Amino acid sequence: MTYGQGSQPNLRKKAVILGASGFIGINLARKLVEEGFELTCFAHKASEHWPTSVRVILGDLVAPPRQLLEAMEGAIVFHLVSSTRPTAKTEVAVAEIATNLMATVGLLETTQDADCRWVFSSSGGTVYGQTDAALISEEHTNLPISSYGTVKLAIERYFSLYRTLHGTDFVVARISNPFGPFQSAAKGQGLIAALFERIGDGAPVEIWGDGKNVRDFVYIDDVTDALTLLGERGRPGEVYNVGSGVGTSVIELVAKISTTLDTPSKVVYAPARGVDVRRNVLDIGKINRELGWRPGHSLDEGIALTHRWRQGQVVCVKFCKMGQPWS
Repeated sequence: MTYGQGSQPNLRKKAVILGASGFIGINLARKLVEEGFELTCFAHKASEHWPTSVRVILGDLVAPPRQLLEAMEGAIVFHLVSSTRPTAKTEVAVAEIATNLMATVGLLETTQDADCRWVFSSSGGTVYGQTDAALISEEHTNLPISSYGTVKLAIERYFSLYRTLHGTDFVVARISNPFGPFQSAAKGQGLIAALFERIGDGAPVEIWGDGKNVRDFVYIDDVTDALTLLGERGRPGEVYNVGSGVGTSVIELVAKISTTLDTPSKVVYAPARGVDVRRNVLDIGKINRELGWRPGHSLDEGIALTHRWRQGQVVCVKFCKMGQPWS
């Protein structure tokens, strides 16, 4: 492996995940422990899916406990905290600014002299806004059309500011649309999780607009590989797209999951939402050139693996209800 533009491998084997009980956090925790990291998981509530070896610190990013600040010293800090999801409603903006932007800036200020490296999980699906580009590179204009994307972009800018003023070591990962095990439709997470649930239950699938909006879907194992690599080898102060580089329309995705489940879908069309961009497919050339990363799973492979995991979850629930052991 060669390191682009003079970057060197980061040899830290200590990590902290902020927002570790979420979908990405659970998968990243399992990945980091597998890679031999000494790991601290920080969240409002503990997850039963974390490896048993992790150190658990519970609390709120707005008022981080002293133990968290101590754990961050000498660590790669993966910032996955996000208390909201994209919506056209601007009434959530104040809460997003307070719980996400202000909390992050407060933590940056508190830890400005700490010896840690940050990996911030930004949103490749929302920070760019509307575009006709076939592939969106990191240099593309940023014109988000939701408060969610605006706050993500503002946090990126504050990381850059703190690097300029205080030498803060950080890398930004602009992730497209991750999917896979532990993603919950009940929490409003991810189109693929929602489609599995709706189609599997025989419920109608509501599509906003004509179903031809194109998105970039990336399997979670590829995301955690990229995040780990960025923590270890990403160039300080740089932004990297993390996606598949392949576009799939919503209606195509419905058909794929319907085929996987061998269940016909019942599609209901609703008016398009102002918060939805027409096309969003990330150019992943930069992370490939500099770090050698590219996704190891196609969309079809990722859907098949997700389906297999969901089947295992159903069997587990049935066995647990019967009082049978499950491993």
